[in-house]
Amino acid sequence: MSDSIPPRRPGRPRSEAATAAVLEAAWRLCATQGLRGATMQAIAAESGVSKMTVYKWWDSRLALLIDAFLQQATAVLPLSRTDPPAEAIEAHALRYLAALQGDLGRVQLAVLAECMAETGSSALFVERYLSIRRRLGLAVIRRGQREGGIRGDRPAEALYDQIYGTVFYRFQFGLQALNPAFVRALVRETLREPSV
Repeated sequence: MSDSIPPRRPGRPRSEAATAAVLEAAWRLCATQGLRGATMQAIAAESGVSKMTVYKWWDSRLALLIDAFLQQATAVLPLSRTDPPAEAIEAHALRYLAALQGDLGRVQLAVLAECMAETGSSALFVERYLSIRRRLGLAVIRRGQREGGIRGDRPAEALYDQIYGTVFYRFQFGLQALNPAFVRALVRETLREPSV
Protein backbone atom coordinates (compact mmCIF):
# COMPACT_ATOMS: atom_id res chain seq x y z
CA MET A 1 0.00 0.00 0.00
CA SER A 2 1.43 3.36 -0.94
CA ASP A 3 1.79 5.99 1.76
CA SER A 4 0.98 8.80 -0.65
CA ILE A 5 -2.01 11.13 -0.50
CA PRO A 6 -5.34 9.32 -0.97
CA PRO A 7 -6.86 9.45 -4.48
CA ARG A 8 -9.34 12.21 -5.25
CA ARG A 9 -12.58 12.45 -7.13
CA PRO A 10 -12.44 11.90 -10.91
CA GLY A 11 -12.09 14.93 -13.15
CA ARG A 12 -9.39 16.99 -14.76
CA PRO A 13 -5.98 15.74 -13.64
CA ARG A 14 -4.17 17.87 -11.10
CA SER A 15 -0.91 19.58 -11.73
CA GLU A 16 1.63 17.83 -9.50
CA ALA A 17 3.46 21.10 -8.92
CA ALA A 18 0.26 22.92 -7.96
CA THR A 19 -0.84 20.09 -5.68
CA ALA A 20 2.53 20.12 -3.95
CA ALA A 21 2.37 23.90 -3.58
CA VAL A 22 -1.07 23.72 -1.95
CA LEU A 23 -0.04 20.95 0.45
CA GLU A 24 3.19 22.73 1.37
CA ALA A 25 1.34 26.02 1.93
CA ALA A 26 -1.28 24.32 4.10
CA TRP A 27 1.41 22.65 6.20
CA ARG A 28 3.54 25.78 6.52
CA LEU A 29 0.62 28.01 7.54
CA CYS A 30 -0.75 25.49 10.02
CA ALA A 31 2.69 24.93 11.54
CA THR A 32 3.55 28.62 11.85
CA GLN A 33 0.19 30.33 12.35
CA GLY A 34 -2.05 27.57 13.65
CA LEU A 35 -5.51 26.69 12.41
CA ARG A 36 -6.63 30.32 12.37
CA GLY A 37 -3.91 31.23 9.91
CA ALA A 38 -4.45 28.20 7.67
CA THR A 39 -7.64 29.40 5.99
CA MET A 40 -8.49 28.29 2.47
CA GLN A 41 -8.00 31.89 1.31
CA ALA A 42 -4.56 32.07 2.92
CA ILE A 43 -3.55 28.67 1.57
CA ALA A 44 -4.64 29.67 -1.94
CA ALA A 45 -2.72 32.96 -1.73
CA GLU A 46 0.39 31.31 -0.31
CA SER A 47 0.40 28.53 -2.90
CA GLY A 48 -0.49 30.67 -5.93
CA VAL A 49 -3.38 28.30 -6.74
CA SER A 50 -6.87 29.76 -7.00
CA LYS A 51 -9.24 29.19 -4.10
CA MET A 52 -11.79 27.71 -6.52
CA THR A 53 -9.23 25.16 -7.70
CA VAL A 54 -8.26 24.28 -4.14
CA TYR A 55 -11.92 23.59 -3.37
CA LYS A 56 -12.20 21.42 -6.48
CA TRP A 57 -9.36 19.26 -5.23
CA TRP A 58 -10.36 19.22 -1.53
CA ASP A 59 -13.97 19.58 -0.52
CA SER A 60 -13.05 20.92 2.92
CA ARG A 61 -10.20 22.64 4.70
CA LEU A 62 -10.06 19.75 7.15
CA ALA A 63 -9.44 17.20 4.37
CA LEU A 64 -6.70 19.44 2.97
CA LEU A 65 -5.01 19.88 6.36
CA ILE A 66 -5.07 16.13 7.00
CA ASP A 67 -3.52 15.47 3.58
CA ALA A 68 -0.85 18.11 4.25
CA PHE A 69 -0.14 16.45 7.58
CA LEU A 70 0.10 13.03 5.90
CA GLN A 71 2.58 14.36 3.34
CA GLN A 72 4.75 15.89 6.06
CA ALA A 73 4.62 12.79 8.25
CA THR A 74 5.54 10.62 5.27
CA ALA A 75 8.56 12.84 4.60
CA VAL A 76 9.86 13.09 8.16
CA LEU A 77 8.82 9.65 9.44
CA PRO A 78 10.01 7.10 6.90
CA LEU A 79 9.46 3.48 7.87
CA SER A 80 12.03 1.13 6.41
CA ARG A 81 10.69 -1.91 4.61
CA THR A 82 14.15 -3.45 4.20
CA ASP A 83 15.75 -3.18 7.67
CA PRO A 84 15.07 -5.96 10.19
CA PRO A 85 11.45 -5.29 11.24
CA ALA A 86 12.03 -4.84 14.99
CA GLU A 87 14.84 -2.37 14.27
CA ALA A 88 12.71 -0.55 11.70
CA ILE A 89 9.83 -0.10 14.18
CA GLU A 90 12.20 1.05 16.94
CA ALA A 91 13.88 3.61 14.69
CA HIS A 92 10.50 4.83 13.45
CA ALA A 93 9.05 5.13 16.98
CA LEU A 94 12.09 7.15 18.06
CA ARG A 95 11.68 9.47 15.05
CA TYR A 96 7.98 9.83 15.89
CA LEU A 97 8.86 10.82 19.45
CA ALA A 98 11.30 13.46 18.20
CA ALA A 99 8.79 14.78 15.64
CA LEU A 100 6.07 15.09 18.28
CA GLN A 101 8.24 17.60 20.13
CA GLY A 102 8.07 20.04 17.19
CA ASP A 103 5.71 21.26 14.50
CA LEU A 104 4.44 17.77 13.69
CA GLY A 105 3.15 17.25 17.21
CA ARG A 106 1.47 20.67 17.39
CA VAL A 107 -0.16 20.25 14.00
CA GLN A 108 -1.31 16.71 14.76
CA LEU A 109 -3.09 17.89 17.92
CA ALA A 110 -4.60 20.88 16.09
CA VAL A 111 -5.88 18.82 13.17
CA LEU A 112 -7.34 16.18 15.49
CA ALA A 113 -9.07 18.92 17.51
CA GLU A 114 -10.49 20.44 14.33
CA CYS A 115 -11.66 17.03 13.19
CA MET A 116 -13.51 16.45 16.46
CA ALA A 117 -14.97 19.98 16.46
CA GLU A 118 -16.21 19.80 12.87
CA THR A 119 -17.41 16.21 12.62
CA GLY A 120 -17.75 14.97 16.19
CA SER A 121 -15.37 12.09 15.56
CA SER A 122 -11.87 11.28 14.38
CA ALA A 123 -13.15 9.19 11.43
CA LEU A 124 -11.87 11.54 8.71
CA PHE A 125 -8.41 11.65 10.33
CA VAL A 126 -8.40 7.85 10.56
CA GLU A 127 -9.50 7.47 6.93
CA ARG A 128 -7.12 9.99 5.37
CA TYR A 129 -4.09 9.60 7.65
CA LEU A 130 -3.99 7.01 10.40
CA SER A 131 -5.22 4.01 8.41
CA ILE A 132 -2.57 4.65 5.73
CA ARG A 133 0.34 4.97 8.14
CA ARG A 134 -0.93 2.13 10.34
CA ARG A 135 -1.07 -0.30 7.40
CA LEU A 136 2.62 0.35 6.73
CA GLY A 137 3.56 -0.42 10.32
CA LEU A 138 1.39 -3.53 10.43
CA ALA A 139 3.06 -4.87 7.28
CA VAL A 140 6.50 -4.45 8.88
CA ILE A 141 5.39 -6.13 12.12
CA ARG A 142 3.77 -9.04 10.28
CA ARG A 143 6.93 -9.56 8.27
CA GLY A 144 8.90 -9.65 11.52
CA GLN A 145 6.50 -12.22 12.97
CA ARG A 146 6.81 -14.42 9.89
CA GLU A 147 10.59 -14.19 9.89
CA GLY A 148 10.92 -14.69 13.64
CA GLY A 149 12.58 -11.38 14.51
CA ILE A 150 9.42 -10.22 16.31
CA ARG A 151 8.48 -12.75 18.97
CA GLY A 152 5.39 -11.02 20.29
CA ASP A 153 2.68 -13.54 19.50
CA ARG A 154 -0.32 -11.23 19.72
CA PRO A 155 -1.89 -9.84 16.52
CA ALA A 156 0.17 -7.19 14.73
CA GLU A 157 -2.58 -4.64 15.39
CA ALA A 158 -2.24 -5.10 19.16
CA LEU A 159 1.55 -4.74 19.03
CA TYR A 160 1.40 -1.63 16.82
CA ASP A 161 -1.28 0.02 18.95
CA GLN A 162 0.58 -0.74 22.17
CA ILE A 163 3.65 1.10 20.91
CA TYR A 164 2.16 4.06 19.06
CA GLY A 165 -0.92 4.38 21.26
CA THR A 166 1.28 4.60 24.35
CA VAL A 167 3.59 7.18 22.80
CA PHE A 168 0.73 9.37 21.57
CA TYR A 169 -1.23 9.06 24.85
CA ARG A 170 1.77 10.14 26.90
CA PHE A 171 2.49 12.99 24.48
CA GLN A 172 -1.10 14.23 24.32
CA PHE A 173 -1.48 14.42 28.08
CA GLY A 174 2.06 15.56 28.86
CA LEU A 175 2.88 12.55 30.98
CA GLN A 176 6.41 12.21 32.27
CA ALA A 177 9.04 9.71 31.20
CA LEU A 178 8.32 10.07 27.49
CA ASN A 179 11.90 10.00 26.27
CA PRO A 180 14.06 7.88 23.95
CA ALA A 181 14.94 5.39 26.70
CA PHE A 182 11.26 4.83 27.48
CA VAL A 183 10.35 4.39 23.80
CA ARG A 184 13.26 2.04 23.16
CA ALA A 185 12.25 -0.15 26.12
CA LEU A 186 8.58 -0.04 25.09
CA VAL A 187 9.34 -1.25 21.57
CA ARG A 188 11.71 -3.98 22.69
CA GLU A 189 9.38 -5.32 25.37
CA THR A 190 6.40 -5.23 23.01
CA LEU A 191 8.00 -6.82 19.97
CA ARG A 192 10.60 -9.14 21.37
CA GLU A 193 8.88 -10.79 24.31
CA PRO A 194 6.14 -13.43 23.98
CA SER A 195 2.90 -12.58 25.75
CA VAL A 196 2.13 -14.50 28.95
